[in-house]
Amino acid sequence: MTMKLHQIQALVAVADAGSIRAAARLVGLSQAAVTKALRELEGEARLPLLSRTASGVALTEAGQRMLGHARLVVGQLARASEELAGCAAKGWGG
Repeated sequence: MTMKLHQIQALVAVADAGSIRAAARLVGLSQAAVTKALRELEGEARLPLLSRTASGVALTEAGQRMLGHARLVVGQLARASEELAGCAAKGWGG
């Protein structure tokens, strides 16, 4: 399974925002791009991660499990970025 960062970020955004439309606004992408990323992620997982309803989306059991890991990945990348920015500010670039 080869998950991509934008797919993982889309899942976190949908979970945080409660809908694909709101998630798209949150991450600055089109609704179509977020939908595509989620469908690709579901294809990689070979499981439905979201249950789509008229009132929005809900995470399936598999989606809830994936979300925990996705939040860890997104959080670790944010911390790495902050650490590197601190190194750059201190002139530790090489």
